[in-house]
Amino acid sequence: MPAKALAAEAVQREVRIDAPPSAVFGFLTQPEKMVRWMGVEATLDPRPGGIYRVDLTGDERVSGRVSGEVLEVVPDRKLVFTWGWENGILPVPPGASTVEIVLEPDGEGTLVRLTHRDLPEEMRSYHTRGWDHSLARLAVVAAGGDPGPDPLRSIVRSTRIFARTLPARYLYLFASRRLRAGRQRREARQPD
Repeated sequence: MPAKALAAEAVQREVRIDAPPSAVFGFLTQPEKMVRWMGVEATLDPRPGGIYRVDLTGDERVSGRVSGEVLEVVPDRKLVFTWGWENGILPVPPGASTVEIVLEPDGEGTLVRLTHRDLPEEMRSYHTRGWDHSLARLAVVAAGGDPGPDPLRSIVRSTRIFARTLPARYLYLFASRRLRAGRQRREARQPD
């Protein structure tokens, strides 16, 4: 397949951050910094073969955990890892796609170029929206700001953000799982 066609099939995003690459890199590889812009819990082992795992929502009802394996690390310049959803609802299981993040010095700041490859066509708009949301938060926090509470931690707000990017069958699966979990919680609270 021609390189141009491959590029069209990948999700590509770019953001400029008012911080040097060394500062930005820490937010990609250190769990305590990662969760300031994406997720509620992270396990990151930034070396080839290391674990990449982020719980994006902290809500077991929707199981918003992604995981993969670190493939390449060039300190302060590049991070490559596989990516996929642990919940089994979306057609991107762990390791099925690859994310490459390249950091380029840009004056006093950093140009972040993210490429997410090997996604099924029906998942590209969903992941594009997700990366746009997350990279905007990264730009704020890496520059020393506070991006505020992440709306993805709320099932209602995250549904509003992503509802138009997912095919209906996946929205149905998410809703079914959430309703089933809620019913189980209510039944568990009922006295015998």
